[in-house]
Amino acid sequence: MEFTREPHRFYFNDADGKLAGEITFPAINDEQTWVIEHTFVRDDFGHQGLAGQLTMAVVEAARAEHKTIKPLCTYAKAYFDRHPEVADVLDTQA
Repeated sequence: MEFTREPHRFYFNDADGKLAGEITFPAINDEQTWVIEHTFVRDDFGHQGLAGQLTMAVVEAARAEHKTIKPLCTYAKAYFDRHPEVADVLDTQA
């Protein structure tokens, strides 16, 4: 699926242009770290792996832009726990 990117946000809309899913990741540490604070997929788009795809979009952007990620929302934390292959972008600072 194609996502639209805005500063610190990826999202997608349904056919009517209404928000169907998004992930937000404001920056901290002089813009070097993105904090995934919110992941949302509307119920009628659920169970299609879209939250994971949104998370991977942030991971891929972080890799391309040499950023680290601090997952704060419960979904993002669980995603990083289940996918050790994305640990290279994890912020390791306390």
